[in-house]
Order: sequence, then structure tokens, then C-alpha cells
Amino acid sequence: MKDSFDIYKENRQYVKALDYSNKRIEFYLKKKDYTNYINQVNRKYKLLANDVKDLKRAYKLILDALNKTNHKASDYERVKLLFNLSNINFKLKKYPQVTENTKKTLSDAVRAKNDTIIARSKELLLVSYLETKQTDSAFKYLEPALESAHKIKLNQLLAKVYNNHFYFYTTIKEHEIAKKYLDSSLIYALKSKEKISIETAKGNLATYYINNSQYKNAEKSLLEILNDKNADTLSAPYGIAYLNLSYTYEKMGDISKAYRYLSKYVDYLNYQLEFKNDSELEQLKTQYELDKAENKFREKELLLKQKQLKNEKMLYLLLAILCFLSVLFYFFYQNLKLRQKSKLKDLQQTTQQNIINATIDGQEEERKRLSAVLHDNISALLSSAGLHISAFEANHPELKDDLKKTKAILKEAHDKVRDLSHDLIPPVLDKLGLAKAFQDLCEKNSNSLIQFRFNSFMNAEERFQSEFETKLYFIVAELFNNIIKHSKASQATLTLDKLNNQLTINIEDNGKGFDTKKSNPKKGLGLSQIETRIKSMNGSITINSGEQSGTIVHITVEIPQTKSDAVS
Repeated sequence: MKDSFDIYKENRQYVKALDYSNKRIEFYLKKKDYTNYINQVNRKYKLLANDVKDLKRAYKLILDALNKTNHKASDYERVKLLFNLSNINFKLKKYPQVTENTKKTLSDAVRAKNDTIIARSKELLLVSYLETKQTDSAFKYLEPALESAHKIKLNQLLAKVYNNHFYFYTTIKEHEIAKKYLDSSLIYALKSKEKISIETAKGNLATYYINNSQYKNAEKSLLEILNDKNADTLSAPYGIAYLNLSYTYEKMGDISKAYRYLSKYVDYLNYQLEFKNDSELEQLKTQYELDKAENKFREKELLLKQKQLKNEKMLYLLLAILCFLSVLFYFFYQNLKLRQKSKLKDLQQTTQQNIINATIDGQEEERKRLSAVLHDNISALLSSAGLHISAFEANHPELKDDLKKTKAILKEAHDKVRDLSHDLIPPVLDKLGLAKAFQDLCEKNSNSLIQFRFNSFMNAEERFQSEFETKLYFIVAELFNNIIKHSKASQATLTLDKLNNQLTINIEDNGKGFDTKKSNPKKGLGLSQIETRIKSMNGSITINSGEQSGTIVHITVEIPQTKSDAVS
């Protein structure tokens, strides 16, 4: 299930994604939850290494994580960090360090029984030796890499390992053996449905046919790559396909087609260069933003050490604020007439909102009143009646059967009154607070068809104003009802977090979702009331969804001050 990190990453908002990741890393480290800490570190590493292309920060991140988890995290988790360290060296083409680090990682992974890292480490050793033309060393890892890849049954990795076999046997000029491994590579690439794996396998197959003068077969394989609508047109195999197809047609004597595809290859190189420049500019911009954030942090540390300078700056800041307020007052005076014209419209909207709020407030007040009456009066009266009947039963044993039925009826009435009281105002909300009430709500709504999970990044014992907690509880309860009735989801997650003086609520489900571009999810009466309710609490609500990709509801509300807060 996607979280905010994935959403930021998909939208190329890398700075926000890294900021979110840093908060989660700090949270898991503070809780000493090293499994989630390492998983979050690895997610951040992939973003830095693959998307931002900042290997320096990625390298520093992994080293820092290894130091912080030394003798604390399990070996099963730590080998993931060690493997990423080898990956960075491979990207930097430091092959001696790659083999040294990866052998250590492989040894630790075998001891920790982490089959995935074992398989990936053997494949990395194999490809490193192939890159440095060390065929004798590469030969030692051919079968072990293949055996481990089959053990974890990962099609993408199997495609890579079989392709490495093809490369090895092509290097030593055993072309027929190489062809058998290439066929297997293509089979597993197609099973994996991973674009680059499929394009690489088909491209290598075409190269084999060209080397063996089978130009018709080469033409067929290359056209399959270029005619695939789902192909990655920026990938290296796609560009090479243009060049190889031009060469194939030249060998077949079709000079016109050879020239046409050679021209397409030149166009591809120009487009690739333009895309690369844009991508590098984007990466430089992201790195600049990260550097700026780090420099800002250092400046704050420096300001804390230089108290005298800070006081002077505060004085200048106050003077600047006074000047700003003076200018603001001047513009406010000049625009007063314009604001008066829109005041009536704002008043109408406020009145409508107040009517809705008053209606809902009345419903909640009535809930509390009815709950109190049912619990304190009627329930007490039923309990008292039960005691009187028990006393009467002791003195009139001949009426035992009738009195027993009467007591059963009274008990049933008492239970129904109690349940009705709890439905009106859940006791766990009143006694234990919002976090415990949300957890209880998730448990009550979970069943064999749908599971509601609850995550909290705040103190479970923390309490807020009773009215504030009640409003949020019934807002979330209404959103749960919408999920159960309309989403056809099997999983939903409620996440509660507190940042400064704001409370954030995320509700995510894996249901059928809807296209927010084609429809307005806030037009329904229930959601319209929820939106108005949240706005009256100085909050906001956003809904992100897509067809067959679930729905994310994000709510942010300002926490009202208690009396003790106001006094302090």
C-alpha cells in the first residue's frame, strides 16, 4: 500500500519525499524498531541513488545506518544495508571494492539465512567479474548464482542471471551454449513483465542472430522491440535496436531501410541527450534544495551558539515586522471598501456553515444527553428493579420460574440500553481518549471481508478537548462507513499523527477507487458535511484516488487550546 513517500516520489517531489523519510527514520530509531528503520533507510537509499543520482549522500546514509544498527539489529536485516553498500561501489565502477564488500555480505547473508541477499550477492559478484573480464572467477559463480535465483523464484533476477550466462559463454565463444541460456533469459524476462529485462533479452537475441548471419530472425526480434507499445523508448536496448536494425538491413541489401533506421538512431541519440540534460538539471536542482536544507540546519545550530548575535537579529526582525505591519495597515485601509463589498457574501457562507455546524452540534449534544439518560437513569432503574425482584424471589420461591423469566427480560432490556448508550457515545472515547477510541473503532469494523489497521505516531495517553475528540471520532466513523459500503476494499489503514499544534489523520484503502479528474468526491451530502465540519475546526481535507488504485483521505486539523494551555 502506498504512503506519502511513494506519492511524493511518483510526483518527483523528491525534497518532500526525503523530508518525510527523515521523520520516519528518526521515529523508528527512537523507538528502537530497527526492522522498520532499515527498511525506511533502504527506501531513502534507492531514491538518492536511482532518482536523485546523489551517490555521495547515499553512501553516507548507508554507512551511518550500519554504525547505528551495529550489534542492535538482526543480521538478517543488516545484510540489506551491506548489499546496498556494494551496489554503490558497483555504480561507481569500483570493482575491487565491489568484490571485497560483496563477499563479506554473502558470508553474513549465509549466516543470517537471508536467501534474497544471498542470490543478489552471487549475481553481483558474477556481473562484476564479467565487467572486468575475469572469466575464471566469473565461472565459479555461474551455477551458484543460478541455483540461488531459482531458490527465491524471482523472475527478474533469473532473467539477469541467465543473461549473464549468455554473456559469459559469448565471451569464451561458446555460441550455441550461450544461445540456450539466452532463450531461458527471455522466458523469465517475459514472466517478470519488466520492460528493461525483456528489451535486453530480445536485443541480445538479435545480436546472436546477427553474429550468425541469421538476418531475417534478427529483423523479427528487433522489430518486436520497436513495435512494443509498452517498451521503454529511453532505454539503451531500444536505441541499440535502431542501430542493429540498420546494420541488418544493410547486410540484407535493403539500403533504403538501413538509412531510415540509422536516421532514427541519430534522432534517438539527440532525444536521449536532451532528456539526459533535462534529467541532470532536475537532479542538480534537487541536490541544490537538499544542500540548502542542510545549510539551513547548520545555520540554526550556529545561531544557538551565538546568543548575542541572535538577540541583535531578533531586534532587527521586530523592527522589520513593525515596518511590515505599518505597510500592511496602509494597504488594509486602502482596500477596506473592496472588502466591505465581499463581506455580505462571506456572511452568507458563514451563516450556511453555522447552520450545518449547529445542526451537527445539536445531534452530538442530543447523543450525549440521551447516552447520559440511558446510562445514569434508565440503566440504574433497571438494575434496581432487578435487585427488588431478586429480593422478592427469595421470599416467594413458588414464583421462581415466573420471576426468572422477568429477570431475564429485565437483563435483556438493561443490555440493550447499555449497548444503545455505548453506540451514542463510545465509553472508550470518554475514558481513554481519541487514539484508543480509533483503535477500538478499527477492531469493531474489522471482519473476514475487510481488515482495518491502526497506526499512531503520538502518545496514546494524550487527551484533547472532549468536543474536539467527539467531532473527529464521528467524522472518521462516517468515512469508515463509506469504505465499507462503497469501496470493496479488503484492507484499510488509519494513521494518527501529531505535528506541533496540528493533528493529522490519514485513511487509506485498497478498494476500487475512482477518477478524481472525472468526478468530484465532495459532492455527496455526507462528505460535504464532513468538509464543512473540518473547515469549522480550522482544518483541511484532501482526497486522492484513482481507478483500481485505492483512495487516500488526508485530514489536518488545528488542536484547540485547553484551559491549562491558555493560562500557561
